[in-house]
Amino acid sequence: MTLVRSLSLLRSKNFQTRLQRFYGNVKLRNIGILAHIDAGKTTTTERMLFYAGKTRTMGEVHRGNTVTDYLTQERERGITICSSAVAFNWRDHKINLLDTPGHIDFTMEVEQSLHAVDGVVVVLDGTAGVEAQTITVWSQAEKHRLPKLVFVNKMDRPDADFAACVSDLLQKLNTKPICLQIPVKDSDGNLTILDVISQQAIIWNNASLGREYKILPPLEAHLKDLQEKRYILIDELSGIDDELAQVVINSEGFEQVSNELIQQALRRAVAQRKVVPVLLGSAYKNVGVQRVMDAVIDYLPAPNERNQLYDCFGFCGKSF
Repeated sequence: MTLVRSLSLLRSKNFQTRLQRFYGNVKLRNIGILAHIDAGKTTTTERMLFYAGKTRTMGEVHRGNTVTDYLTQERERGITICSSAVAFNWRDHKINLLDTPGHIDFTMEVEQSLHAVDGVVVVLDGTAGVEAQTITVWSQAEKHRLPKLVFVNKMDRPDADFAACVSDLLQKLNTKPICLQIPVKDSDGNLTILDVISQQAIIWNNASLGREYKILPPLEAHLKDLQEKRYILIDELSGIDDELAQVVINSEGFEQVSNELIQQALRRAVAQRKVVPVLLGSAYKNVGVQRVMDAVIDYLPAPNERNQLYDCFGFCGKSF
């Protein structure tokens, strides 16, 4: 029995070595996308596929033509029943994504899928915040020790409340949210995203279905708030990450801390599950999704990185 187990472990390690050589270790992300029902999870997935060039047109849940909801029952009811796997390339990385059900009746589908991923994107409805099934899938991800990102969706709606969603994350999920963006709406309700780290405004082009966007200096009215949010971000991260704390101590002020150093510290903190980056947008209105894709690469771990950090599993041949 001991000999059989030893041979099995040896084969597992050899398989992992071959995988690492094939994928170059860090150019791969295996992620799940989780949410309460109707938070916009499948719509977000459709946008990711479209912007990555995987599909020529955007599928819509209400039209019954999405890639990941392919069963007749899914298209008739407009909900995800079975987890679906899709893959696409983004910024010279390969992303394997599992779109999971948000309905309470299919919780085991989520559980099976989480065995196969190294991080998750949790989608919140910006008008509802943390809901019942959000708490369930979050607990499942916690059990599997998975690093997380949060995407606050539907921020184009008049009753969306970003601050309330962040408060929900803190109070209902007992986590440490790190806001990377600030929402701003004009008089017509158009959504602009202010990036806290780069201190820039991002405006999406509706005519191009969100494929194009402009990065501009923020309006003077937003400068003070944006700068304060960056200082808060650095302060919170330096209390967690020793390397960033040392840079802050040696520098004359937060202004001297580069964007690259902030991102590196944030990546380390996310991998250790000490913080959860929070982004925002509107998948249906084609705003903000590319930044979520960027965050998956920038902050969620590659398979070998997570395995080194937690030593949580060897080769997993589990079907999901």
